[in-house]
Amino acid sequence: MAMAVLCMPMAAWAADPETGRELYEAVSIERTIQGQHYTDANCETCHAPSFYQRSDRKVQSRAALEAYVEGCNTNLDVGWFPDEVADVAAWLNQEHYRFD
Repeated sequence: MAMAVLCMPMAAWAADPETGRELYEAVSIERTIQGQHYTDANCETCHAPSFYQRSDRKVQSRAALEAYVEGCNTNLDVGWFPDEVADVAAWLNQEHYRFD
């Protein structure tokens, strides 16, 4: 029985949008982004709320949304674990994307 739980894919575990919101809002990193140095860069440094509501957005599914969140996590060295990436993606989906 314990082996079955350990082998479950991460997608089988429910992501928590509320935790995702907290993680999203807590990001504060020192980075140079597009030539501009920030001492407190966060998600909205690059992604204003209007970013998520564009008609030409590239994200077309929940899986793609999670992949994009992981891309930011990796490229900016935010430090989220896979379950935290899933939480942030779940919150973004709840607030902006509304994929099934």
